[in-house]
Amino acid sequence: MKIMTQRFGEMEIHPDSIVTVIGGIIGFPDLTRYVLIQRPHDAPFYWLQCLDDPTLALVLVDPVLFKSDYAPSLPPGLTHDLGDGGGKVVLFAIVTIPQGRPQDMTANLLGPLAMNPATRRARQLVLDDRLYTHRHPIIPDSK
Repeated sequence: MKIMTQRFGEMEIHPDSIVTVIGGIIGFPDLTRYVLIQRPHDAPFYWLQCLDDPTLALVLVDPVLFKSDYAPSLPPGLTHDLGDGGGKVVLFAIVTIPQGRPQDMTANLLGPLAMNPATRRARQLVLDDRLYTHRHPIIPDSK
């Protein structure tokens, strides 16, 4: 199927690649259909392109890449929400990149996106964990 996006233009996606975000993303509760895009030159980052709003595309990253001990407690019932399907739940952090200051990009470790790739179902979590912050620096301070 073809989709139109503001960032990537027209794209061809397979209907089986659509990810349903249960309850939407914070700030976008009614937008629930997305596709996860991994472009080689953007590695290790992913794009979560919204299918319900072609102007919305979020940057995601595996938080373990910059916070090796990231292992939050997952809420009970998450496996039920995301479906089993033989898949393992993976976590992504949503990245904020200040305009003109990519060196100051941060990741939201308190609101990760939990996804089951086997079922293509996801849910944004809201953690109550004092070990993490919603603005964790991705690039260590070079000072």
